[in-house]
Amino acid sequence: MRRGRAYWQQLSDEVDRGARIADVARRHGVQPRTLTWWRWKLGTLPPVEARFLPVVVQRPTPSIDSRGIELCIRDVTIRIGSDTDVSYVAALVDAIRGRC
Repeated sequence: MRRGRAYWQQLSDEVDRGARIADVARRHGVQPRTLTWWRWKLGTLPPVEARFLPVVVQRPTPSIDSRGIELCIRDVTIRIGSDTDVSYVAALVDAIRGRC
């Protein structure tokens, strides 16, 4: 189903009033990343301040699959194997963004 610019503007307005993107998307049955894209397209995304996070590079240990990656965010470690479905990783990133 194609939705017009006015539809996406209405959803974007909900986010501007304080609702979370993930909540608005779920309520309207759309993907959070699609709503985020439309917010960018409509020019309603707030400016983002660039921030650098500390990065520690370590050699892989035998217990870690060297064909994948390991993300450490605060006290949470996420190991993603090279054979992991890309859509699963995208959903995981969306979920993490929704919590930050």
